[in-house]
Amino acid sequence: MDFLTESNMWLLYLGLFIGPFVQEDSAVIGAASLSITKSDHWISIFAVVLAGLITSDSWKYWLGWAAKHHKWASKYAKNERMLKLKDAVLDHSIKTLIAVRFLPFARIPTYLATGFFGVPYIKYWCSIAFSAFLYVITIFCAFHILGEILGEKLKTYMPFVAVGILITVLLSLFIRKKFKKT
Repeated sequence: MDFLTESNMWLLYLGLFIGPFVQEDSAVIGAASLSITKSDHWISIFAVVLAGLITSDSWKYWLGWAAKHHKWASKYAKNERMLKLKDAVLDHSIKTLIAVRFLPFARIPTYLATGFFGVPYIKYWCSIAFSAFLYVITIFCAFHILGEILGEKLKTYMPFVAVGILITVLLSLFIRKKFKKT
């Protein structure tokens, strides 16, 4: 990242903020590995990727909220299974919103459901902000601790290891889902 001078750091921060809108996990892992190589900027890298993560999740509530105001959605809302789900989401919304941050493929449907079922937005937002903080700090700590333990060579190869792990996880999830359908 030597091509980024201090005057062009805003480009890096813009990319870190927009990254979670594209793919959250990759953005956080990329930011954590970048914070090791740009250690003098790690606090601002942490803050920007966290702000991007919270912002990218904040608007998903409103999609569920907007859906419940359409006629086609009212027939789903009256379904017996949906009423049970609504009770579960409303009764355990904070625990659910914190837990789904760490569950693949559960985050977006849950965020939409909270808007659809009318969980108060402040409760939604505080829960996703807290879970985002936990998630980002966990990834950053893991990268920094491994960097300290394993030394300077790992700092050079950590981004490649992170990308390899991410590709492996995504590929295994894809294969699992593909063979489960057939």
